[in-house]
Amino acid sequence: MSSTGNTPDYIRHTYNVTSELKSYTIYQLAEVARNKNLLTDILRIEKFQGKSNASNIKDYLRLRTTNNWSTCEQITGLKNTNKPQVFYGDRRDKETSKRTLLIFLFSEDKQTLFIDIYRGFYPNHNGILQNIINTY
Repeated sequence: MSSTGNTPDYIRHTYNVTSELKSYTIYQLAEVARNKNLLTDILRIEKFQGKSNASNIKDYLRLRTTNNWSTCEQITGLKNTNKPQVFYGDRRDKETSKRTLLIFLFSEDKQTLFIDIYRGFYPNHNGILQNIINTY
């Protein structure tokens, strides 16, 4: 996961499905690049409930940060791209408010989820974001 050309460096997290319900899917961490886990070992992709100002999203990422899913940290909505299994979102650093780009890539059978974290980087131009998405 090193940078190639103008594409910034990212850390890939690989998750596998452990449980599926109609309103959410739970994933367990299977592998992380460079042993740098920037998320949690368990996470959930859930249907967006409309409880924020977000628009044009159907699903949301929630990290397993407490014993109760309803109080666990919500990170970002999964925004559509021009690629069917690829989504993007962001995560804000609580101290600096700096945004980090997250790219979500689902396997065809949706049993594996790859999350690439471009730590400390978020494109300030839509063309840059599109170029990154086009690499998937």
